[in-house]
Amino acid sequence: MAIQVGIVGLGMMGKYHFDTYQKLKGVKVIAVCDVDERKRRGDIGPFGRIDLSKVKVYSRVEDLLNDPHVDVVDITLPTPAHAPTTIKAFEAGKHVICEKPMARTSAEAKSMIDAAKKYKKHLYIAHCIRFWPSYVKAKEIIQSGKYGKVLTAKFNRLSGLPSWSWKNWLQSATQSGRCALDLHIHDADFVRFLFGKPKAVLSLGASLAPGGIDHIITNYIYTEKYWVVAEGAWEYSSTYPFSMTFTIALEQGTLEMNRNLALTFYPNRGKPKQIKVLKGDGYEGELRHFLECLQKNRESDIIPPEEAYKTLLLIEAEIESVKQQRPVPVKG
Repeated sequence: MAIQVGIVGLGMMGKYHFDTYQKLKGVKVIAVCDVDERKRRGDIGPFGRIDLSKVKVYSRVEDLLNDPHVDVVDITLPTPAHAPTTIKAFEAGKHVICEKPMARTSAEAKSMIDAAKKYKKHLYIAHCIRFWPSYVKAKEIIQSGKYGKVLTAKFNRLSGLPSWSWKNWLQSATQSGRCALDLHIHDADFVRFLFGKPKAVLSLGASLAPGGIDHIITNYIYTEKYWVVAEGAWEYSSTYPFSMTFTIALEQGTLEMNRNLALTFYPNRGKPKQIKVLKGDGYEGELRHFLECLQKNRESDIIPPEEAYKTLLLIEAEIESVKQQRPVPVKG
């Protein structure tokens, strides 16, 4: 029997998830919920339309949570709603897939983990980069030692200013945490996934308005002899193209993912080599994985909720480093 999903929040990520479920077997979106009447008609603004003719459409979260046919709630709401909605879903007897960041604060994230244990429900946090094909392949290559040890690693994620969000919530430091928490967290999480917890972080940041960071560069300090840095920025013009890239220097060559997401290895000697990766994207990879976990009644071994919680601790250390203008130890 197909797993039956209810999506709460029909913004950009809600639409991505809705569209992705249509590609997967063994799952069916049976309900959606949004407070915006226009979105409940399937109009997702700049992100296009979705056909809601065959699903139940709710305006109140409580009504979707009380739907006895919904097995799992997929939460793609603004970040401050992640923790309270997750806990309500557990109370209603549902499993939860929650978009990143896990919560607005690490304390809220901890409350989600505690609630999952209390109600004996599964909690899956959608950190899509852990499932993005080129990143997955890079991790595989590095861990194999095929091209030697890592010398340096640099990750970049650049974007135009996101002015399209519902009531402009992404530009509110109190709601989204701005670039550091909403955008840069992708690379911070992958750094943890690839290299483990750094001893400390040294971050520099710039803000367009008080209370948030819109451009951040972090040096992740490890006891090992490699240098790891990640940069995230979203203060550029609305016409500036989004990009995510990385360059990793290894003993025997350099591994790079360019703006087109193509993965290339540049050996110290010889010709560059294009590296094949799996088809699809991180959204498809993560949702397929979560559904497989649900079918087997187990937690994720790729992104346990405790891992997402520790990534929030890492981001909080980076933000503190920007404030203090010095290295800050990483908790967790």
